[in-house]
Amino acid sequence: MIFAAIADDFTGGTDLAGMLSESGARTVLAFGGAEVPPGYDASVSCLKSRSVKPKDAVSMTLDALAGARAHAPRQFYFKYCSTFDSTPEGNIGPVCDALLRELGAESTLAIPALPVNGRTQYMGHLFVHGVPLAETSMRNHPLNPMTDSNVVRWLQRQTKRKVGLLPLRGENLPRGVEIALADVIGDDDLDILAARFADVPLLTGGSGMGTSLPKVWRDRGWMRSEETQLAAESGGAALILAGSCSSATLSQLERLGGDQVSIDAAALLEDVEKEIGRVLREARKHLRAFGHAVIRSSQTAEEREASGLDGQIVAEELEMLFGVIASTLSDEVKRLIVAGGETAGAVTAALGVEAAEVGRVIDPGVPAIRPVGDGPALTLVLKSGNFGSADFFRKALERT
Repeated sequence: MIFAAIADDFTGGTDLAGMLSESGARTVLAFGGAEVPPGYDASVSCLKSRSVKPKDAVSMTLDALAGARAHAPRQFYFKYCSTFDSTPEGNIGPVCDALLRELGAESTLAIPALPVNGRTQYMGHLFVHGVPLAETSMRNHPLNPMTDSNVVRWLQRQTKRKVGLLPLRGENLPRGVEIALADVIGDDDLDILAARFADVPLLTGGSGMGTSLPKVWRDRGWMRSEETQLAAESGGAALILAGSCSSATLSQLERLGGDQVSIDAAALLEDVEKEIGRVLREARKHLRAFGHAVIRSSQTAEEREASGLDGQIVAEELEMLFGVIASTLSDEVKRLIVAGGETAGAVTAALGVEAAEVGRVIDPGVPAIRPVGDGPALTLVLKSGNFGSADFFRKALERT
């Protein structure tokens, strides 16, 4: 194996896997600490560790590292979101610390930028389509609000290791720096970093390197050029589960239009079984009438805050509901399209999906995947809340 990644959420993992696969690497996903199957160029172990306590994130990550080491990869990668989702305490810093220590590495590079989706870094500041990160909707994220666009400063709060900046097109890590945030404003910058750092034991960052690194592997003869994407069955009833309250997902749902089932958060907290029953009845009615059903969170982050409901409790109850809905309707649909990292984790766990191969890429960072082994006979699409074009859900229905 050439490359073994550990992702801190499920949609981030499928994002990276899609980039690797589209770039020619035979790639497998392993979910929730499941064993990594052999015989691939690259693997991505998808954890649900982004929003847990730092010590738990470290433990989960080191368990995944131990499993991936059995395949003797040339390089390890810690994948986190291109918007650097983390609290002031972690979990990015503590996990980087633990991986460096476990691998016996002195330093690593942090590359959160993903230019294809508008995420760039300049002078240590992250931008989303030219807007400083702390001025975007990420400032109001219900679990990991980002209130500082300076990721060098943000990461330094999470670790005792020296954090510094690798300036744009810089050649070497600054002296004494153990974790360097790399400025990136275009895909060419990622290619330069890939060529320069393909031999270091550990890299960290977003999914952009999933496109650049395979170019180096092919040039060095480590990887054969061949068709990697699966030919998947298409069509059949589809279920869209939108747990994300990001502005991107909300706009995509509005663009899709049609009848959609909204979850009433207050009703869910008052009587879980009653609300699940209502949602299931409406979803089945839509499946019969339209061939697909959309189940969505009913509120934006701002609306949830204004409601006075506990955001953490609502998020946990929504994850549980989406897991129940997915497992209950899994025999009645052929395609399952999920928006939101926490929702994707809950859904794959409820379905018992342990590993999957990558199929067709629908939008940058969002591939269709198919479970392998004893997994359900479904085509899955796991989308990060902020990813996808305006017509993403229509595309997903047309291309799966």
